[in-house]
Amino acid sequence: MIRPFVALALSLALAASTFAQGADDKEAAAAAAAAAKTKVEELKVALKGKDEDPKIAAITACGEAPHSTTAAALAPLLGDPSDNVRTAAAKALGHMKGLADAAKALHAGLGANEDKTKVLGAIFDAIGEVNNPASVAVVKDWVNHRMAKRDGSDAPGLTEAIDCMGALKWKSCVSALIDLGKKNIVANGARGGHGMRAKEDNKFQRALQRLTGEKLEDMDAWDDWWKKNAGSFKDDLTAK
Repeated sequence: MIRPFVALALSLALAASTFAQGADDKEAAAAAAAAAKTKVEELKVALKGKDEDPKIAAITACGEAPHSTTAAALAPLLGDPSDNVRTAAAKALGHMKGLADAAKALHAGLGANEDKTKVLGAIFDAIGEVNNPASVAVVKDWVNHRMAKRDGSDAPGLTEAIDCMGALKWKSCVSALIDLGKKNIVANGARGGHGMRAKEDNKFQRALQRLTGEKLEDMDAWDDWWKKNAGSFKDDLTAK
């Protein structure tokens, strides 16, 4: 049995530790905000110049200071006149792992780069690196929209989008890939054996293998396996 004064001492020690941790967290947050502000100010200066190299260097530096402030400054650059600047901004945002604001900026940049394969590739790579759960629905809808088109298999960025889903380590992404893979088979049949399936079916399966570690022969097998095993995974695809 713990004596009253011992219990009190333990409680005070725990409270002191919690207070110290809270103070450290606030200090770290303040330092991150200050660093982000500095990087954004440097970016503003660089963007006023005509030379592209200083712009890209400042953009890259923003990526090294993950924060909502730097993400907001990089977001509009995904629509810059220069594809090099757009690509650099996407890569910088990709360094902000888990940051919701970075994911939102990348999602918004998809529309402005509809026909730019290189930039789309950088955006989808970055989305996978950030690995925010909200990205699953965004990328799924992007792929699904192109699957509905007769020439969807030739859409810029399609391969990169499917590869991106293989990097989104979320339970919902496994379900999304199986759903898209099955729709792809139906769409292929409706087109008389032509269309996306011939080019992309293997990519859906490789993305699923990357997420789960399993290797199955077709979408029906993936569907059956997931129905049996989904319950053994947490939302982040770690085992329960």
